[in-house]
Amino acid sequence: MHGLLMEKISRDFAEKMHKDSLRPFSQYVRFEKGKNIWTVSAVGQQACENIIVPLMNLKNAYIKYKHDNILFSEAEILKLSYDELLKNNYIETEKYISRTINIITPAAFKSSGNYVILPTLRLIFLSLARKFDNAFGIVNNNYEILAEETEKNISVSDYKLSSASFSVEGVKIPSFSGYINFRISGDTSFKSYVSMLCNFAEYSGIGIKTALGMGQVFSEIKEC
Repeated sequence: MHGLLMEKISRDFAEKMHKDSLRPFSQYVRFEKGKNIWTVSAVGQQACENIIVPLMNLKNAYIKYKHDNILFSEAEILKLSYDELLKNNYIETEKYISRTINIITPAAFKSSGNYVILPTLRLIFLSLARKFDNAFGIVNNNYEILAEETEKNISVSDYKLSSASFSVEGVKIPSFSGYINFRISGDTSFKSYVSMLCNFAEYSGIGIKTALGMGQVFSEIKEC
């Protein structure tokens, strides 16, 4: 499906994405209620115009590798603005909050050239912060301070993870799936920021190769 997506966007935008280490979109396929559902998420106006818009009227496609013709039903479009993302995740309570990240498709990180299949808080939230900043043109963010705040104010309260693998062109990438529950403390600004990153993760994915279908998540929040 990644190959199909790349065929539908302009060559100039595709080349621009290849030069950027952080992709402005994620995509994956899931089987639900007897149907295959292809979800494509784009972050930022430019990515939306160049990726989502060309797919909106897609009716069918021939997949050469599978020798199969795919028929598409009418696309369902969901939009979330930057302002709505901030507003929806504003936390007023002085108490800690709990947030869950459910990992829908196998996820993995890469550090010092090696795959990491046991996620750390630092890897998760610094990865999301960089994806968010890249999507909205935010520069000069101090990630070392963010790493310190993350280790100080976020703790894992519960988790259920299992090892998994994700195949890319015949190569199996070691990864993990399951869920992680976080307990987030700190001031209201920090709690709101982390909550926003968790919400943003539903569009960006977490970890590596989210453009190929890895690291897709669903997040839930509840105040304590």
